[in-house]
Amino acid sequence: MKIIGNSSNKFGSGDNKPDKIRIDAKCPVCGSLYDFGLLDVIQEEDGSTLMYIKCTVCQSAALSIVALGAFGIKVASVLTDLERDEVTRFQDESSIKSEEVLDIHEALELTDNFLNQID
Repeated sequence: MKIIGNSSNKFGSGDNKPDKIRIDAKCPVCGSLYDFGLLDVIQEEDGSTLMYIKCTVCQSAALSIVALGAFGIKVASVLTDLERDEVTRFQDESSIKSEEVLDIHEALELTDNFLNQID
């Protein structure tokens, strides 16, 4: 993170606020700088923001949640193979229940041709 303008500022109160804060985030796959002009805000809710960005060089994508907490800004990111529209489509789907996972596990153990039997 780089502070541009008022370089003596240490984020104190008063008129010494930075003009801009620039974040130089890099793609974890290829190391290229992200183009934040391509950042998509998917959802904002209760002080947190879900964002999607795709690397212009290697086309890997990341989902990030940014939230303002009691001790500052928290960021959690994960690489994904989903496209932006898939994120929004699956966002509204119901969660998979543990019973459903166990049912599939049992079916896989009991059936040799399980995938051919799925409709």
